[in-house]
Amino acid sequence: MPTNTTDQLYYALSRLSRLIHRMEHRIAHGGKEGHKFHRGQSRVLSILAQTNDASQRDIAEILDVRPSSMTEMLLRMEQSGLISRRQDENDQRIMRISLTESGKQAAAQSTASTHDVTAALFKSLAAEEQSQLLALIDRVNASLETMENTEDHHPGHHGSHDHHGHHGHHDHHCHHHSHGRGHHSDD
Repeated sequence: MPTNTTDQLYYALSRLSRLIHRMEHRIAHGGKEGHKFHRGQSRVLSILAQTNDASQRDIAEILDVRPSSMTEMLLRMEQSGLISRRQDENDQRIMRISLTESGKQAAAQSTASTHDVTAALFKSLAAEEQSQLLALIDRVNASLETMENTEDHHPGHHGSHDHHGHHGHHDHHCHHHSHGRGHHSDD
């Protein structure tokens, strides 16, 4: 076990991330009325419940995923009858995403499930402690995003980026992007 505090924080947050992913998995597969979601779909439903008719690009930015991954997820959701996609009337390059009636029901169920899980997750912390934790995590996220942006714009830096300019890590996980907090209720 590491004795360095920063290492301990890193491993504690990694463990928390794994536990949260497991909880998200339970939410996704514990749906009532036949609603089963793949990873990230509940977040899309939540975003659309608050900002219906959002553009595909905006949703991808909020979730911090590649456009191609977003397209695949939305295609699955469309095939499941949760959303409809249409081209923007003023700009044919923009794809607008809306919830169907089935999608609205699924969004309500997903939001309720997520709220139950997040309430249970943080019930050991007082309201003030939750606010403090959120502020600290926001600062760490901002610092990491600054580091990523610096690396992305550093000449000759290749690191572990794929040919789309993304770290491979983002291809598999839907991370909470800091500017997306106001768009969904499951944070």
